Amino acid sequence: MTGDRPSGEEATVAARYLSDNIGSWTALRARRDPQRTALVCGEQRISYARLERNAGRVAGALREAGVKPGRRVATALKNRVEFVELLFGTARAGAIFVPLNFRLSSEEVAYALADSGAELVVVQADTAAAVTAALELLEGEPPALISVDGPDAGYAAWRDAALPLDPHPVRPEDPVSIVYTSGTTGAPKGAVLSHGGVLANVENYLADWDLRRDDATVVVNPIFHVVLYILSVPLLYKGGKVVLMEDFDPAAAVRLAEAEEITVWFAIPTAWQMMLATPEAERLDASRLRFVGSGGAACPQSLMDRFAELGLEYRQGYGLSETTSSATTMGPGDQRRKPGSIGRPFFHVEARIVDEEGRALRPGETGEIQLRGRNLCAGYWRKPKETAEAFDPEGWFATGDVGRADEEGFIWIVDRKKDLIISGGENISSIEVEAAVLSHPRVAEAAVVALPHERWGETPCAVLTTSDGDDLDPADLIAHCRQRIAHYKCPTVVVTVAELPKTATGKVAKAQVRELVADRTAQ
Repeated sequence: MTGDRPSGEEATVAARYLSDNIGSWTALRARRDPQRTALVCGEQRISYARLERNAGRVAGALREAGVKPGRRVATALKNRVEFVELLFGTARAGAIFVPLNFRLSSEEVAYALADSGAELVVVQADTAAAVTAALELLEGEPPALISVDGPDAGYAAWRDAALPLDPHPVRPEDPVSIVYTSGTTGAPKGAVLSHGGVLANVENYLADWDLRRDDATVVVNPIFHVVLYILSVPLLYKGGKVVLMEDFDPAAAVRLAEAEEITVWFAIPTAWQMMLATPEAERLDASRLRFVGSGGAACPQSLMDRFAELGLEYRQGYGLSETTSSATTMGPGDQRRKPGSIGRPFFHVEARIVDEEGRALRPGETGEIQLRGRNLCAGYWRKPKETAEAFDPEGWFATGDVGRADEEGFIWIVDRKKDLIISGGENISSIEVEAAVLSHPRVAEAAVVALPHERWGETPCAVLTTSDGDDLDPADLIAHCRQRIAHYKCPTVVVTVAELPKTATGKVAKAQVRELVADRTAQ
């Protein structure tokens, strides 16, 4: 490698902290497995040697462009090889990687660019319009713009003209990425991930999901969020193969999994439902798949039953942007023993349940779930007030999720604090009601929200989609729920829709569901 080389005392510091930079991983892996396939995307097959070359040159190009350590580099890219190059190349340069949701409006992009202070943004033809419009909304000097494809493509030439740069020395606590939350609780906040936190997250998956060098995965959900850190980054650390699907196509995804001999596979429940409904899924040779996993939303029992029919070992996880994806995990044996649980904390994670005063509660008592661990983020970018509210001085992160734990440490989520329904003085868990609704054979997806009620204060309202696309008789659903949960918990209003509003990561956007219900019930 060539580029900036420290000397004297700086060399000692650099030697100590070189491997703490996640940007060094491509060099370390290329040294061991240069010809192994690291990435597949469309017709591209990228070896570890090629990934190392490109990441090193990205780092050099950033430095030549004046991007100094600690400065921010944004992307608005789909699942592409360039995304991964930029992650490792930006880290290698000591800069901070800011992946943006490519589905955002120009106003939302402008907010993220202004908040992060990005000096450069990399786009593709599909995302350039929104970013270009966003630049016009910014005050002051806008970030430089580079496109990876289309008529204005300049990324490859920009990258390849630079000399590769050695990894910049960092400490484990130094920031490596700003990941904006999905905004389910208001304006997006930038969770600041660290080099050491990403490594701890990798170790969580290696320890608890037993990832191996010969494993391969296909990524069908967008990697601009922490889904990137669930299997992709851990497998690249381990020497495995990551197959990127730029645009999700359920049938094509199943064919791709077959062709690339995928062994471990993670997707949100909605994507799984779509993929397993294809004719290709009936012909899938599941013998190569060591396990499948899901997260981001509750997994319907019908989907878990489908996994069982196919003979697939199923794992689920619970995590947030603030935990670099890993918080708790549930193995297949545990699911049978502890139905409905989100599992126990990952290897590097501690969890506790606390009351309103922050006092730890006993097993079985309900309170807020708090997490602590090396994989947690350092706080929110340029938001000291929000950081202080979410993280206490001892490092405990308040998730905003209400739950309980048993004596073995298994956790059950009761609800989000703000999603509890209070009807006639009784607390009703929207998650519990959603589980009852989802157990109906015709229900594909569901969200339960509070609807104002003159007598009871609030009443549960179920908003759902059906597997056949036809409306579901409210009386039928209510009768179904009454066989499973207390009558006062059952929805009194049922709304069938063609599609539930979602965040970019596939979670149901409860705020938009509430707006939808308000509009429907006002008519």
